[in-house]
Amino acid sequence: MTTVRAYYDGLSFVPIDPVDMKKGKVVSLSILLDESANKKTAELLAAFRKLTSEVRELDQTEPLPPEYDEILQTRVNFARELNL
Repeated sequence: MTTVRAYYDGLSFVPIDPVDMKKGKVVSLSILLDESANKKTAELLAAFRKLTSEVRELDQTEPLPPEYDEILQTRVNFARELNL
């Protein structure tokens, strides 16, 4: 049996320290509330997890088309466009 300290982010339990276990393993949880745990640390870890999840999602988007590079190479003189 292994004891893993974790925090609950509202959807799942997130280990505080790395766990040597294959992804997708099913485990049984016995919950012992750790009243001494720092609430602020748990909130920061939850925010960090959300941020990394959003970055991971952004990484899954399709790359920009080649036309985007052509648009970026086109220089625009805003002063001339505004008649300054």
